[in-house]
Amino acid sequence: MTDHENCITVTGQGTVQAAPDFFNINIGIEAAQPTVREAYAKASDAMNAVNATLLSLGVARDVISSSSLDVRADTRWQEGTGSVVTGYTVSSTLTVALRYDQGAQDVIAAVVDTGNNSVRLNGLSPVLSDPAPAQDAARALAWADALRAAGLYASLAGRSLGAVRCVSEGTVHDAVPRPMMARAALTTDSAMSIEPGQSNVTLSVKVTWQLV
Repeated sequence: MTDHENCITVTGQGTVQAAPDFFNINIGIEAAQPTVREAYAKASDAMNAVNATLLSLGVARDVISSSSLDVRADTRWQEGTGSVVTGYTVSSTLTVALRYDQGAQDVIAAVVDTGNNSVRLNGLSPVLSDPAPAQDAARALAWADALRAAGLYASLAGRSLGAVRCVSEGTVHDAVPRPMMARAALTTDSAMSIEPGQSNVTLSVKVTWQLV
């Protein structure tokens, strides 16, 4: 047998769950007006109001970031003329990082109230600030999974595992949550309760053993 024929390669996978300690909220700002200048001014007013609200509630300036700015022409079809511009819409987004233990539900409620119809909450994304411990736990599970499978294959072939020849790690997927629970039950101050749920951290490892 060649050296290649005396080897076995197996891929193992490990998944652990971890509770996110903060989350990103994506806030959309949108304003439609007859002119670009008016639409931009209205969107700017809403954006400034949201920023002022966040800062007044103790949210640090360095966790607030603008991620896009878009201007589009609104049109309608007019018989005999074709597409006619009826106005302009200016939109932008803010991303804000909040901890679950800093009254996040109150911050979200205040933000939505601030901009009236110009502000919408696009979504919440749970995040692990330090995924390393969960990743290491997933590595250990992935190794054990690969070792178990390799040992079984070697036994079926009437062989046993020797030295490890090669190890390569697959992609780490961190902070990929099961659906985060944002319960519809209202508290006494009418703020929606935000629950962190659990995030899955998955890692794969490919290992090659010498067969003896």
